[in-house]
Amino acid sequence: MKKNKITLYHYSNRDIKSINPEFFGHNNYTFNDLKVCNIKRTFFYTNKKSPEYILKNANYIYTVIIDKKNLYDLRTDKKNLKVKYNGDIISLLSYCKKYYTGIVYNVGFDIVSLFYSIKAYRKVKRVKKLV
Repeated sequence: MKKNKITLYHYSNRDIKSINPEFFGHNNYTFNDLKVCNIKRTFFYTNKKSPEYILKNANYIYTVIIDKKNLYDLRTDKKNLKVKYNGDIISLLSYCKKYYTGIVYNVGFDIVSLFYSIKAYRKVKRVKKLV
């Protein structure tokens, strides 16, 4: 993997052709996010093993690879957008959507949100283990 690229992982129970923000808010995972901000986006992990318990039984793992330069990193926030927009998540995401494909942030683990549809590089059907 080239240094300027990042591999991202998306979990879904659906067999889909592309990962599309049009479905934002239409499932249990993003329904609450829609209440906070109506800017459509998709969610990815930077690690193949999801740290979120609610996704442990997802049927599919989709892999995408994108250029890091297309992501605004809110962890380091070099443009000081969190201060500039003072907690106004809608304005902050609107700005980022205008200039970037997505954002990276941390909620105890790294999350990437993309604002645009993307085709998966690879899809893996998961085998669920009986407990």
